[in-house]
Amino acid sequence: MIEKLKSNKKLTRLLTILLFILLCCNLPSLLFFPLCLKEDLFRPPNTEVLVSACKKPVVRGVPGGEVLFVHENLTDKTYLLDLRTGEKRKVPDDPLLLSKGVFLSSELVWLKGSLVGPENPNYRPHYILDLTDGKRYELVDLKWNFPNKLLDNGELNPDLSAYFTGAGNVFIHHQENRLIALAPNFRQNLDRNVIFPQASLGPVSLNVKNGELLEQLMKDLDVNYKIADFSLRYTNVPSPIGKYIVRDSGIYFSETSIPIITREYTGGKFMGGYFKSWFYDESGIVVKEIGYDLINFGPDFGGGYYHISGPILKLIIPIDK
Repeated sequence: MIEKLKSNKKLTRLLTILLFILLCCNLPSLLFFPLCLKEDLFRPPNTEVLVSACKKPVVRGVPGGEVLFVHENLTDKTYLLDLRTGEKRKVPDDPLLLSKGVFLSSELVWLKGSLVGPENPNYRPHYILDLTDGKRYELVDLKWNFPNKLLDNGELNPDLSAYFTGAGNVFIHHQENRLIALAPNFRQNLDRNVIFPQASLGPVSLNVKNGELLEQLMKDLDVNYKIADFSLRYTNVPSPIGKYIVRDSGIYFSETSIPIITREYTGGKFMGGYFKSWFYDESGIVVKEIGYDLINFGPDFGGGYYHISGPILKLIIPIDK
């Protein structure tokens, strides 16, 4: 009887230890949903939840503000969220869309290529992914593939400028420091769809910002262009209709220093990685709360942190402004 009791105590102790280990290993999962729901509920003022923090969402802005590109890490679902209807639209199953995709419009995505040239075995071309047909269309990289000199006695080669003046759409991405020009019928005119880096214009002053010379070049050629960069690092982002503009410090009336929304309006949280896109009707902007790291596992458990994501929010512009 005594031996049996001792055996039961050992078994109970062993089960207790195993239970403790299981609880420790699964503690982040047990805490995840209460904590992510807290992120949805206790959000900055004047905001609405578009995608819950519990989906572990990743978001990218789309020019025009009618849709958002969303990837839910929890469910592994990727879609365009229609900001008018709330509908989740399917996107092509392209392996580069999530890792290399930059939206130029609600239908066109630039799939970034490699930094190395065609002679390098790691070379990968730049593409346009057409969301309407799911096909890639390769861009001619003028840095590597233009047959003549880009500059002729300091002036832009006329054959080069024809790519821009004859384009149907021109996009400038300041952070990537590149310009993309698409022919009016780009699916058929494949040799007229080009990508052009600012660095190809020659050495520039350290005071020149990314994309600045590309913008000036298009103005000199009297070519309309669209901004595809939402990072706010090198450029400001105008609203769809043009009434407002987003800067890294807040939202302002266009071409003025009159603020509409500053950090004080959002409880100190706003730009610097939060801004993702304009809303199509200029009623607000889309922001992504950064979230926080819950647990540092330490080197004995492989290192790293267990991250609690933030939600995707609409930050409402006050109507009395």
